[in-house]
Amino acid sequence: MAEREKETERLREDETSAELYYDYEARFVKQKREQERINILPRVIKPAMFARGEFALGDMRVFSRYTVAPLSTLTCGFLELRAGAETESRRMIPSLVAYIIGGSGESIQEGVKFAFAAGDVVIIPPFTMYRFVADPENGFRAWLPQIRLWHGQGLLWRDLTVDGQSRHPRIESGAGSNTLPEGEGNHEKEMASEEKIAATFQARRQIGMPTPGKTRYDWFLSRLAEENRVEQKNPRVIRGAHCSWEMTRQGKLKFYISRWTETAARGLDLMAQEIDPGESSGEHRHIFEELLLVAKGRGYDLHEGTKHRWEEGDLICVPPMIIHRHVNDGKDAVRLVSVWPRQPGHELLGGIEQISNASDWQR
Repeated sequence: MAEREKETERLREDETSAELYYDYEARFVKQKREQERINILPRVIKPAMFARGEFALGDMRVFSRYTVAPLSTLTCGFLELRAGAETESRRMIPSLVAYIIGGSGESIQEGVKFAFAAGDVVIIPPFTMYRFVADPENGFRAWLPQIRLWHGQGLLWRDLTVDGQSRHPRIESGAGSNTLPEGEGNHEKEMASEEKIAATFQARRQIGMPTPGKTRYDWFLSRLAEENRVEQKNPRVIRGAHCSWEMTRQGKLKFYISRWTETAARGLDLMAQEIDPGESSGEHRHIFEELLLVAKGRGYDLHEGTKHRWEEGDLICVPPMIIHRHVNDGKDAVRLVSVWPRQPGHELLGGIEQISNASDWQR
């Protein structure tokens, strides 16, 4: 009887949880609070650019959103390596993009070397073993923007390794002994799980083009093979020198990654913008979030009439549907590097609405 009462109470709690989940009024209240937080959080962040710590705008967990900046789907980190230094080997589910601020080096991906220099963009596909190696003479600095959607899909877990070995080694305890520390059984389970995950992704990468078919479902079957081709055949480094500048209604822009670019990963779009002294970008708004690194210069943003000052090394955060422009009030040219998530950047209503043109725009 007591067990039945406990079970009844548990079911009642589950029903209450479900009712709360579908309590739309409570959800609207939460959304209102989130909007209030967006309004009060700073639009310009001054990170300790090359200090310890992986994420400058909050970690990859979705429930940590709106804690540092008014952004939910974007965060970033920074990497600095002295001359000749290198990172540990690492592999994770999300793809990675690195904008090289200065210096040079190599990205080693699954044993293949890809050289890069200042102004380049390095692309690392999902679940690819990689490490960075700095040039023996120069070292390098990099900005690493990332999308935070993976946690919501249950795909945030990572397989971290050092020189190909698991981070959960056995611990030597006494002469000739090889014992497991407390909790090592869990570590062995994690190792087995990581091996299973790795085998799953390796198998997916071996899938080639299926037998041609005429149904719509056959098109879906062809996508994985096509993605494998795109990853294998397309560049892992985009040379800044090979990307052309365009004079547009928004100003002087250079697109590294866009929906028209075939690269080894497609999570983020990335562009650079230059603004001469005394000039300003156009004024526009869009449904996607935008995160910008001030790579050079100083000035301020206008977000629906509110001024937000920035300088080299700062991060500019643009929430969705905010009318904004960038203004250079310094003596030197400004360079901004901008990223936004591929989705919803190109969904319906995802297009950019131009409010006014750049100060130096000429038809």
